[in-house]
Amino acid sequence: MNRSPRTAHPQSAGEVFRVPVLLGLATVVGLVSALLGDGPWDALSWLAILAPIAAVALAWRRRS
Repeated sequence: MNRSPRTAHPQSAGEVFRVPVLLGLATVVGLVSALLGDGPWDALSWLAILAPIAAVALAWRRRS
């Protein structure tokens, strides 16, 4: 089994955790905006909660 690294250089903690932290923040913003009100708040909540789902879909497409 080939265990070669995916990148040529070691990554810092900021590089490793940047995307997961941003997706977590998007999820929190989506959940809070869903509680705040109707109309534009609902649209913001849907967009923010769909961000992690879109990221997973893009990752799956890249792997196959």
